[in-house]
Amino acid sequence: MSVDIVVTRVPGDRAGADVVEGILSTVVIAILRGTMEIDDSEPVIVVTLSTNYRPGVRKGDIAEVLDELQGKTWRGRIVDINHNVQEADLWTDLDIEKPTRLYT
Repeated sequence: MSVDIVVTRVPGDRAGADVVEGILSTVVIAILRGTMEIDDSEPVIVVTLSTNYRPGVRKGDIAEVLDELQGKTWRGRIVDINHNVQEADLWTDLDIEKPTRLYT
């Protein structure tokens, strides 16, 4: 059985490479794989943010960030985590991949 799905995202102005995978046997799995390929090919910048100590965050988690200066909320993937302790203060530095298309 073969599954063929065409996926476009806004603005839909560039095509990605075809995904050929023999074990993608259902439409749901094929859509998830296509979405992952699109997300992984999106141009990103890495933003480092400091926050209160966050023991439950993991690499690969999606973070939602409110940019108070621009009044916008954006989402990105956490790619690195550093927990810091200085005297009685605990905080977490998060490196987050932010899609650059959000700047346009």
